[in-house]
Amino acid sequence: MTENNDELMEEFETVTLTDEDGSEIEFAIIDTLENEGNTYILAVEVEMLDDDESEAALFKKAKNEDGEEVYEIIEDDAEFDKIAELFQSSGSEYDVEVD
Repeated sequence: MTENNDELMEEFETVTLTDEDGSEIEFAIIDTLENEGNTYILAVEVEMLDDDESEAALFKKAKNEDGEEVYEIIEDDAEFDKIAELFQSSGSEYDVEVD
């Protein structure tokens, strides 16, 4: 990890998520928002933090069967579009583009 990346890491809370292959990926939480009783995060893979062209992912906070808090990919297209638009209009220091 570069020195610049270390400085960026100090700015952001991180969360480690497991992908469908069982690999753990560390994400930096760029922003959080609440909407209709749900919590959403905009996150970037830690390895990509210092890349100006990095792509972020949207996740929704949920509880697993053990009652532990987890973050899930937003499966519903309408919900995803709505949350992406809310992040986009938040006026923060990042640009959100929805593909």
